[in-house]
Amino acid sequence: MLARCNPARLLSADIDPTRGTLWGNFPQTASMVGIINSAVRLSRAWDQFV
Repeated sequence: MLARCNPARLLSADIDPTRGTLWGNFPQTASMVGIINSAVRLSRAWDQFV
């Protein structure tokens, strides 16, 4: 997903599956949920920071 971001590091609502061009508006909440969830699952547990 990060490879599909535009130069401003934003993801649009839709992506052309063959060309990779971004279509539509930029609702960041919906498109970033997967990236955030992946980062949380791959990061250390919160209690390890103390």
